Amino acid sequence: MSRLLANSLRSTLSKRIVCQNFKSKTNFTISKSLPIIATTPLRSFHQTPIRFNENKESPEVALNEVIKTESKMVEAIPNELDNVYQNFLNQSGFKLNSTNGNANVELIKTDPSTGNKIHVFFDIDEVTDIPTEELTEVEDLENEASALDQILCNVKIFIENESNNTGLFLNLFLQNTESSFMIDFVNVSNNAKQFLQNIEKENEFIDKFNYQGPKFAELDESLQTEFENYLVAKGIDNELADFIVAYSDFKEENEYRTWLTDVSKFLN
Repeated sequence: MSRLLANSLRSTLSKRIVCQNFKSKTNFTISKSLPIIATTPLRSFHQTPIRFNENKESPEVALNEVIKTESKMVEAIPNELDNVYQNFLNQSGFKLNSTNGNANVELIKTDPSTGNKIHVFFDIDEVTDIPTEELTEVEDLENEASALDQILCNVKIFIENESNNTGLFLNLFLQNTESSFMIDFVNVSNNAKQFLQNIEKENEFIDKFNYQGPKFAELDESLQTEFENYLVAKGIDNELADFIVAYSDFKEENEYRTWLTDVSKFLN
């Protein structure tokens, strides 16, 4: 198996493993059938044999040589977001708010039916972190490839009603290939502006001492279903999840390359 394929499989497999922790929650099937967009894992770590510092170089020089070699290898692999994801943004109406060096990303759009603003927040680290202790248990990545396309993303939704400064907050887990998601909890904010300011300044969504709402899985089934239908009508679906997975791969790879450059600058 080629190095690039192995790295690609490792990247995608890691996401699937990360998301296994959430699969104990109640699953709700989205009734809307949507096309599946294939993701392209791009993160590329390389396994390099350890070379001891035989020439008695300074540790800074020795480390920088390896950093520069790694940087050249990853820069040789194109890292571009496929046009299909730009088309998703154009068609869905979501605008992307992403800052270099920040793992938190926001998608925002105006709901045409109500005028409410729909904010979608996700953290690329929650999608792309690699739990190495889990990966060591996988003996054959090629045999796992067919199961790697099912990724569950932790997504936070805030629907803001600017006219009365209230908002509806939902913490949920979107799946990118099976048209399904799991709602963790639903909460109401009576000060939407303050809620958004707390996210911007401190990345805090819910105070741990505040009531988060009833356990969603224990609500009446008809109420659960209507919450599900409500979210789908607002564009919270597996196409959105697929974009989040693809964009997280793209952004995380860019951040990794920047990190290599910054470390090299420090060592010079």
